[in-house]
Amino acid sequence: MNELTQQRLDALLQANSMTPDRLDQTTLSQMFLAQMRVALYGGVSSIPVLPTFLKPFGTLHEGTPVAVAEIDDREVRVSLVTFSGGRAEVTDADRFPVPGREYPAPLADLLFAVAELAQPLLDRAKALALCLPFPIDYDWQGDGAIRSFPGTMTVSDFAQTPVLAALAEEWKNRNVTPPPMTLVSLPAAVQLAAGALHPGQKRYASLTWGSVFDLGFTAPGSIVVRQAGTPPALTPFACGFGHAQCVPFGLVDLIQDRDSYAPGQDLLLKMLSTEHLGDVYRLTMIKASERKLLTFGGSRDILSMRRLDLATMTEFLADPQNGGTLAHYFREGEDRTVALAVADAVLDRAARLACAALATVLQFIGAGQDPEAPVCVALHGEAFSCPPLMQAFQTRVQTELAQRSLHLTLWQGENAPAVGAAAAALYAL
Repeated sequence: MNELTQQRLDALLQANSMTPDRLDQTTLSQMFLAQMRVALYGGVSSIPVLPTFLKPFGTLHEGTPVAVAEIDDREVRVSLVTFSGGRAEVTDADRFPVPGREYPAPLADLLFAVAELAQPLLDRAKALALCLPFPIDYDWQGDGAIRSFPGTMTVSDFAQTPVLAALAEEWKNRNVTPPPMTLVSLPAAVQLAAGALHPGQKRYASLTWGSVFDLGFTAPGSIVVRQAGTPPALTPFACGFGHAQCVPFGLVDLIQDRDSYAPGQDLLLKMLSTEHLGDVYRLTMIKASERKLLTFGGSRDILSMRRLDLATMTEFLADPQNGGTLAHYFREGEDRTVALAVADAVLDRAARLACAALATVLQFIGAGQDPEAPVCVALHGEAFSCPPLMQAFQTRVQTELAQRSLHLTLWQGENAPAVGAAAAALYAL
């Protein structure tokens, strides 16, 4: 790459908040931390910090099957989870496309799908866990209402509706008596899975990164100042960092936000969600075309795209010369060089933002400061099954978090949400 092209590329990345000077980790953590404290004190915050009132540890009753239902923005899944010998066996899995994604639906339709799939498991299950990735306002009776759904879904009649009570009504309509039910937030489930399957660690936290971006940690319930009388016992918390608005937006992010659902909301999510990263890259390459960084053919081809997913971008990174659509678009050497540099910058920015959020949570709970007692961070989500994105994240963990004297280990477990949700249900028995 010649000097002029490099200068233009650097200017492009800087304008789009993809250079280190626009992504200072300390500054980002301070802004995130301020939002967390505002949330706990009852102020208006773009980062909800929500107590789950679940037990973070307890007895894993071996040989006691738990029916687990998971809902996300793509499908409803059920399975039967049984613990034995320190392992979790997940069987009888079934799934169905989630109502509310391809068409508008009320909350009752989602719970109908849960009941339809889970009912065949109830003759064996001693407990039932419902695991949700959406922000949940828990009450102190073990139930809770969904605060919001992601922009990929259109769901109605959920506001201030206790989820388990509504599911109990569905069971009543079916003349079915369900086992004890537990409502589990996804970040809490992922953290509890690490505690159940990877025991012996001093502290645990969780990071869920896919179409949602959330973190989980355990702390005394008494840190919630806004709710007088909150039980002081240790409880897992869910932090909806994807909703954060205090983010270093670039020109491309303004376009992305303007043309997506709910402009002005979920700003961090629109910068690093696996649903959006492909389009962040596409829009940045369009800006590269406008700055004369691409040949006529490369510019024409990228301008013809109306949507780009992360899988297509990953395919190109794995094989820049033969990797599908983008390799065909950027077949000229100079185009390919720019395209690869921009892709690296897009993924690296996402990794930096994720690490800033993780560092904030570790700083908040005072974890990971002792090199002899690193915090175990449980990972879950599509981001961690995308090799270049996972590599970018690990690189930033090893550099920026290490430079801040934060010590951690990363853990990934198969079926973590189902396993953790089942553990939460067993702890509640």
